[in-house]
Amino acid sequence: MIKIKIKRKQGNIVHFSAEGHAEYAEQGQDIICAAVSAILQTAAFGLINYLELRPEISTQDGWLSCRLSSEVAQDKEVQAILGAMLAGLRETVQEYPDYIKIIEGGGNDA
Repeated sequence: MIKIKIKRKQGNIVHFSAEGHAEYAEQGQDIICAAVSAILQTAAFGLINYLELRPEISTQDGWLSCRLSSEVAQDKEVQAILGAMLAGLRETVQEYPDYIKIIEGGGNDA
């Protein structure tokens, strides 16, 4: 299962991460892993390439983490990108609830 964690501070997304594999199909053939990866990477690329930000991003096989400062997270364009990301993830969860879980919370302990 893919576990996606969303952390907020003052209502704004300041951190998102994903770990695990959907195991819907063989590696390289798994449309759920590909969808989640595309959604998360598009958000990260939007922050970097469109808004020219430098969020703290870490990746490994089956794992991605992106962290923003509280000040940057307050920007309306940042929240638009991250809100669109979350909307895409939620729609994907609706289609494949047995393979993806979104965990949302507050605080700085992401």
